[in-house]
Amino acid sequence: MKSRFTPFWFDGHCKAADRQGRNSAFLKRLVLLLGAVWTLPAAAEEFWIPVIEEPWRQIAGNPDLGEYTDEKQQPVDFALWQAADGTWQLWSCIRFTKLGGHTRLFYRWEGKHLTDSNWAPMGIAMTAEPELGEPLGGLQAPHVVRYKGKYWMIYGDWDNIRMAVSRNGKDFKRYDKGRILFTEGPRVNNRDPMLLFTRGKWHCYYTAFPDERGYVYCRTSDNLLQWSAPVIVSFGGTAGSGPYSCECPHVVEILPGRYFLFRTQYYGPGAQTTVYESQNPLLFGIDNDAGFRARLNICAPEIVFHQGRYYIAALNPNLDGIRIARLYWKSFGKPVFDFDNPQHRRLWTLLDGDLDSVFTDSRRYGLYPKTRYYISTAEKVGSAPDDARTADIESPPFTLESPECIVWLSGGQDPQRLYLVFLDAQNGQEYLRLTPKGQDLLEPILADCRLFAGKSVKIRIADHSSDPFGRITFGGIYERTPQQDR
Repeated sequence: MKSRFTPFWFDGHCKAADRQGRNSAFLKRLVLLLGAVWTLPAAAEEFWIPVIEEPWRQIAGNPDLGEYTDEKQQPVDFALWQAADGTWQLWSCIRFTKLGGHTRLFYRWEGKHLTDSNWAPMGIAMTAEPELGEPLGGLQAPHVVRYKGKYWMIYGDWDNIRMAVSRNGKDFKRYDKGRILFTEGPRVNNRDPMLLFTRGKWHCYYTAFPDERGYVYCRTSDNLLQWSAPVIVSFGGTAGSGPYSCECPHVVEILPGRYFLFRTQYYGPGAQTTVYESQNPLLFGIDNDAGFRARLNICAPEIVFHQGRYYIAALNPNLDGIRIARLYWKSFGKPVFDFDNPQHRRLWTLLDGDLDSVFTDSRRYGLYPKTRYYISTAEKVGSAPDDARTADIESPPFTLESPECIVWLSGGQDPQRLYLVFLDAQNGQEYLRLTPKGQDLLEPILADCRLFAGKSVKIRIADHSSDPFGRITFGGIYERTPQQDR
């Protein structure tokens, strides 16, 4: 399937608006228009889900900053890379220090191996240089790549995106006396840049919040130094549209043409990062969740591919250090049920309740089912959802072949009254119960099926709630595809 790129008229208008110094307001209006009329390309039959293999290993703690140490300080956005001598480098932005200004600086750790715990603290690596126009304490979110025999660090200074260069991957100097690479303007906190080389160009993803609305931007370059006009590649959707809804954008291409955007909303114990998939590195969803793949309880992720394996690093839940774990990509796409086949739909039974029918083809915004027909206990074509309705729905018997499956589920979070349960088809024994997570968007829930793989089972969908948001929506079950995990 061909990927669709940003329309030429969008890019041209971005350039014109940028030249006139008013791109923020224009892009805001245009991105909302695109969200209304343009959706992502249809996803391939196969889809991939990121799965973190715990336990995590801590690689960095909260460092001693000497005179700048503050009891409130926190290591936040960071970068990982392998230096010329083979050691692993970690630079983190430390915020709430006693440095002054915006309070931020870069600190460095070093590890012999990526998988080692508790890397050696190496001291403060960089502070802002106001004489070059960098706001005091404004350093944010470094990211490093190797290109043409050098290490290139891209970072934010609070208002602008800049570059530093190193030959050994440890000692960095600002490029061209701290020249500004690009900016979305003052007072919108241009920050969190990261670099990906794909389709013959460097892509720089970053965030800013003009008009107090968070966007993920991308610019492209042939040489890391001259950059194109910005394109907004992600905005809004279930991840939100507030100023901090697009933090730490990180994009990875796990197979040619399969891109995943990790986009953070919250830090701390309630951390949230939303993951989107796209075949187009310049479009992950404009107020659109068609590419939604996961919601992870982590923040500020950095993904590393090393010796044929993926790893994910993220902040500790209490923002007192940085940790790392193995990351797997699991492929699904074999449907258990053919909801678009009317003969298959007739095999489902409404055991109890007051639904008009078991299936619906309602296209209410915010659900994004993978098939035309799906099951929802509140949907009514042509009218608002009716949460007062209840139901018990049962599937025909089926057999799962793989030890894992994905269940697309959404609705109210009420484990006692809203749930989907796998039952033994002969004796009714309950094997596994799943419940929605309190949202409308259908979410892929990874289910461990080892207890009943190869056995004849049924599923029962229960809605025993008439409360507001007392609903459950089921978008199907998908088994593992023969693709090898990555």
